[in-house]
Amino acid sequence: MGQMPLRFLLILLLIVPAPRLFSQSSASNSNSQDLASDQIFRPPMADQTEPASRIRYGGKYLDFGLALPLAFYTSEGKNSAWQVGFLGGIAAGFGSERTTLYLRAADFHAGIPISYRKENWSTRFEFYHVSSHLGADFEQISGFQPFHYSREVAEWLVAYDAPHHVRIYGGPRVLVRTYPSVGRWAFQAGTEWFPAALSSHRWRFYLADDFQTRGEVAWRTNISVEPGVQWTTRKGEPVARLEAWFYSGQEPFGELFQRRERVFGAQLIFTLEPVVKSLITHRH
Repeated sequence: MGQMPLRFLLILLLIVPAPRLFSQSSASNSNSQDLASDQIFRPPMADQTEPASRIRYGGKYLDFGLALPLAFYTSEGKNSAWQVGFLGGIAAGFGSERTTLYLRAADFHAGIPISYRKENWSTRFEFYHVSSHLGADFEQISGFQPFHYSREVAEWLVAYDAPHHVRIYGGPRVLVRTYPSVGRWAFQAGTEWFPAALSSHRWRFYLADDFQTRGEVAWRTNISVEPGVQWTTRKGEPVARLEAWFYSGQEPFGELFQRRERVFGAQLIFTLEPVVKSLITHRH
């Protein structure tokens, strides 16, 4: 872990524009609601391995995720709330050989997140399982030797909804059980910005970034940057977004984690949160 603390501090310096972002403002509650919608903890937008409630298509990537609340509690006097839920998803990567489209790999995620919010601060602790499987055609074409990939992970993220529609988050991750055996610790941080000047009642421009550094690959950094437009309902709930996407880092599939790639393209994402909300209502 020699280079890990220094690299993580550098990442924090990159994503925090100025100390004034942590100051309180009289409009803090409205800013928090604008950024977080009805979710206690909003999943990081630019995290390529986050199985949020969405359907995402990005050229050679396709994934589906679903977040279901299991228990919900609010405290009106203390402006706080907590939630226990289920978070699951499947992500698939595809390749092509002449006119043939084939599956390269697919990852499966299933976890139990516990989220808490108090005013502009929110946090999420999640214990989850992730496994990865290669496509048969990819094995034959590439000659890659498959291996059993399975992990149980404990992750803790903390986020702050700062003034000027900025959200900052970060936290550690540890592999509780891993096969094969690799470095167990990882750190993640990022920001999300919704500039008010580039927003309307039904759409909002945003800029999201995510940085991750992991012991399993000698603390090399994964960088994801996503500028885009998010469409919302009349109540401000996100329903879809179209974004440009730049990613440099590990391939986001388990068995291929030692490979690195650099991708620049576009993604179309449909958010399932309004659908889930219509099926499960909360009475406070």
